[in-house]
Amino acid sequence: MLEGTLDHFLHNVLPAANDYDDAESLLSRAFRTAGEDPSKCQVEANHAKRRAAEAAIAIDGLADRAAKELGVELKSVRAQVSLLCAIDGNLRDGCIDRVRAIANAYKHSQLHDTTLPIKSEKDVLVVGAGFGIDGYGLGKFGGIEVMVHQSNGDQRKVLADVPYAIAGWIKFLGQHGKQIPPLEVRVCGMRVNG
Repeated sequence: MLEGTLDHFLHNVLPAANDYDDAESLLSRAFRTAGEDPSKCQVEANHAKRRAAEAAIAIDGLADRAAKELGVELKSVRAQVSLLCAIDGNLRDGCIDRVRAIANAYKHSQLHDTTLPIKSEKDVLVVGAGFGIDGYGLGKFGGIEVMVHQSNGDQRKVLADVPYAIAGWIKFLGQHGKQIPPLEVRVCGMRVNG
């Protein structure tokens, strides 16, 4: 059970998350080189935003696979995983919904699903977070990065949502007898297992 989900996790989700992290690193270098003028690193910003969406699509694809393999409702799987999205005991509330929203916004542009925390692809931006946005120690410590601007006015860093969502999936898979190989798994600079 969950063989297909585990295979997708190992061969698509983790590589997509690493590609996204690499794109954020390229964006940081370009931003510094451009004299911290965001308009001079638009290519890198678009690349980071695209890689964030690709990681979100891969992560969100886990729910469909798991629901089918377990024979349960998709909403049930997402609800279970969302309760497991913690690193070092700190739960990142809403990260599964934000990841799903990013995936759907990338595919459809305008969103009409009121359960999603954003309304369109325009709510996924590459901007400077500023002091006090999101949580301490999450994402970058300056510069610009991919952010989600939620309908309720909150802003969240995708560099935090991706590893927390993956941590939740590692725990979910483990609860169903599927262990990730016993290596340290790091996503976007954060250890997500163990």
